[in-house]
Amino acid sequence: MIRFEYGAISSRYSLEAENKLTSYATMIVHFNTSSHLVALYEPKEIIKNDSWLNPFGQISERLDEIFGGSFDKYVNEHIEEIKKCYATIIELL
Repeated sequence: MIRFEYGAISSRYSLEAENKLTSYATMIVHFNTSSHLVALYEPKEIIKNDSWLNPFGQISERLDEIFGGSFDKYVNEHIEEIKKCYATIIELL
């Protein structure tokens, strides 16, 4: 399992996932309608080029790019892994 840290505004959370795509999908589910405000913090070597932070809320194309074609397809195909990952969320700040 890999530990990821992320947040939005003044909050910060961690979660554990088998891979970055499951962690990202879980972050997006966690923040729901505010997912465009999610900032990635750790692990830097994995998240380096994956930001989808956009204060204007237009992230669909960026998510599809990160998820290799379709964010929605990834979520539908990995829902059980996302649920398990969601259960590991811990609030840090």
